[in-house]
Amino acid sequence: MKDIKVVIENLSAKGIVLDNSQTSFLEEFIELDSKYKPPTFFFSNNSACNLYLWGPVGRGKTMMLQAIQDSYFSHVGQFHFIEFMQLVHKKLSDFSGNSDPLLKVVKDFSNDYTIIFIDEFQIEDIADAMIIGTLIEALSKKGIRLLISSNSHPDNLYKDGLQRAKFLNTIDFINENFFIYHLLGTEDYRLKEIARFDSSIEDRNSDERVQDFLQRTFKKDIADITEFSASKRKFNCLGCSDKILWLSFDDFFSSPCSSKDFIEIIKKFEWVFINNFHECNDDHIDKLRRFISFIDIAYQEKQKLKFFYDPDLINNLYSGDQLHHLWVRTESRLHQISSKKYLQNLEKK
Repeated sequence: MKDIKVVIENLSAKGIVLDNSQTSFLEEFIELDSKYKPPTFFFSNNSACNLYLWGPVGRGKTMMLQAIQDSYFSHVGQFHFIEFMQLVHKKLSDFSGNSDPLLKVVKDFSNDYTIIFIDEFQIEDIADAMIIGTLIEALSKKGIRLLISSNSHPDNLYKDGLQRAKFLNTIDFINENFFIYHLLGTEDYRLKEIARFDSSIEDRNSDERVQDFLQRTFKKDIADITEFSASKRKFNCLGCSDKILWLSFDDFFSSPCSSKDFIEIIKKFEWVFINNFHECNDDHIDKLRRFISFIDIAYQEKQKLKFFYDPDLINNLYSGDQLHHLWVRTESRLHQISSKKYLQNLEKK
C-alpha cells in the first residue's frame, strides 16, 4: 500500500500544505489504489480504480493529481482535455482507412501509457461528446487507468448540450466505473499562487518568464495562440485560452481598442495578465486613454488581473499633464490591483 507521506512530503518541499479536504481525498485515493490489481493475460480486472475528481476552480485538483502521478506512477499520459481531444481527432484521421479507427486509437494509447490523466474535463462540443464515451469505456476495458479532473459532477457534464440524450450512457458509465470525489472547500490555490508572485524581482516580467509562470500555474502553454476576438474584431495578444488572456501593454493599448472591447474581454476571460509596460507621457495620450478606460471597467467588474512590472513603475507610468485629472484615480487603482489584498478579496466573493 502506498504511503500518503510521500505526496505530503513532495508537496511540502514546494511550500504547499494540504487542507483537510485535500488530505481526506488523498487518504481515500490511497485506499482505492490498494484494491487495484493490474490486468494480465489470465486475469481481467473489472475494478479499474478510475478516478474522477471534481470541485470549484482553483481548489488544487490538478495539483493533487499531478502530485499523485509524480509520487507513485510512471508511463502516465497527461493531457488538458482540449489537448487530449485534438490528439484523438488526429489519431482518428491517421487511422481513417481502418474499419474501426477508434479501437486503433485505443490500442495506440495502450502501447504508450498505463495511466492517462485528463485535466479540466468538460464537454462542450457534440463531436467530442459522441466520441469520448466510447473512448473512455474502451480505454478502461483495455486496462488503462483514467484520472480525470473537472469542475462539474458527471451528472452535469454537457448540460443542455445538443443531442445530450446520446451522452447519458457515458455519464452512467462514469458514475458506475469511477471513484467520484468532490473536493470541497473554497480556497483558490491558483489565485493564491498568482497573488504572491513578486514581480519586483529582476527579469521576472519578460515574455519568457511570464510564459513560464503561466504554464506552471495553469498547467498549459497558452503562448501558441497570439490572436483573440472581441466585438467581432481580431486583436493581437501574447497568449490566450478559453479562460486566460495575456496582453502586452505596449502592443494592445496602442491598437484601436475601445470600452466596448474591454467589456467583452472581461465577460469572456476569467483572468487577464499584462506585461511589457513602459513609462508614458503626453506623446502616448491615446494609449493611456485606452488603458485608463480598461482599468475603470476591470476594477468596477472586479476582474481578476495580474500585472507584471516593477511596482515602482506605477508611480512613473505616466508623467504627462493632459490626463493628470484622470490618472490620479487610475494610479490609485493600479496600486490596489497590484496588491495581494485585491486578489484575496476576490477569493472571498
